[in-house]
Amino acid sequence: MNRLSKRGGRLAAVLILLAFIGLLAAVLLLPLLGVVRHYDDTIAGLQFRLGKYRHTAALVEGLKQHLEQLTERQRSDEGLLQGESSAIAGASLQALLKQGIQKAGGRLESTQILPVQVEGPMERIAIRARLSGDIQALQKILYTFEYGKTMLFIDALEISTRSARRRRKAGTPERPTLKVSLEVSGFRRSGDAG
Repeated sequence: MNRLSKRGGRLAAVLILLAFIGLLAAVLLLPLLGVVRHYDDTIAGLQFRLGKYRHTAALVEGLKQHLEQLTERQRSDEGLLQGESSAIAGASLQALLKQGIQKAGGRLESTQILPVQVEGPMERIAIRARLSGDIQALQKILYTFEYGKTMLFIDALEISTRSARRRRKAGTPERPTLKVSLEVSGFRRSGDAG
């Protein structure tokens, strides 16, 4: 029986030793595995951010070129009314208005230059005009103002029809004459803006 006790005692000692080693490993390794998992998640998050930053950095050159183009365009006064003073710029706007209306087949009846409004480094030059023409002429006029080389803005537009008794050929539809009142504005760089 002594032999069994010695064997049982040794077996129990080995089992206790293994249990102690397992418990020690669990106490030491489980927190270590948690820390490793945390660092793996942190590394994955940082790698994702790094990828986004690299992508953003790749866009920088294109954005710099675009900014240079916009800055050059701003300096060149492209799209702005030209003139040494707001009165000359108003006359230039009036000439653009008259030319656009006549080219479209409309008839300019009157114009009035409105007071200049200063908006930061820019001056807003506006004209109120009355004109007449058919619907096709009005469409061409508005297109010319909105999409011309000089940036013009239609600030107000009022359209009414005028009854016109004209002789027309049989079979052709009558095109009513439109009476149009509108305000058109453009911008010029202020004289003191440099």
